[in-house]
Amino acid sequence: MNRETENVLLLLVGVSGVLIIGSGTYTRYVKPSMLPWLLTGSMVVILLAVFAIVADIRRGGAPRHQHDHPSRMLWLLAVPVVVLLFVSPPPIGAHAVDTTASVTPAAVRHPFPALPPGPAPDVSVPDVLMRVAQDSAGTLDGRRISVSGFVLHTGDGVDLGRVVIICCAADAQLARLRLVGPAAGAAASHPDDTWLRVEGAVQPGPVLQIDSVEQIETPPNPYAS
Repeated sequence: MNRETENVLLLLVGVSGVLIIGSGTYTRYVKPSMLPWLLTGSMVVILLAVFAIVADIRRGGAPRHQHDHPSRMLWLLAVPVVVLLFVSPPPIGAHAVDTTASVTPAAVRHPFPALPPGPAPDVSVPDVLMRVAQDSAGTLDGRRISVSGFVLHTGDGVDLGRVVIICCAADAQLARLRLVGPAAGAAASHPDDTWLRVEGAVQPGPVLQIDSVEQIETPPNPYAS
């Protein structure tokens, strides 16, 4: 691969990083807190490519060698970058995750902060599971909550799922909560990976006994952390 090809590919990689940041689709790959690092890395790559291109121009072009002829096959390396610029990948669904998120045993129970005020505050699926397993203050007891996630059918019912990432999509795990109650049938009528917002109360199991179901759009950040 000659220097011109290397520099162009390097520039494409940096530009693609900036574009997925600008479009907001970077949350399909990494958690939002990684934004400063992603932006910094993309800008560094762009600057390196620009400096290399300018340096070659000032030297009158990159030195030519016997085996330095451009190859069409080498340009195939740019295909994933170009696809990334124009194709927005869907978020990871339940069936693409091999690992189910686990919660530390109840031996480490401790008081959790109280839920926000209101008739049905929003609580994430992972937070519900953590509070059930570890909360010694009973912050979910007697409280009605709202939970958002995607439909996940099982052999004997329906769950509400949420993909959890620690750093990026490569370490994705699945958090799931069984839905029961008067509105569980309405939730089950939706196909897998449909996003819902449900309201109800946590019961032993744990299960979420729901009486309200609302279909929602896939959130900008589909992953929990």
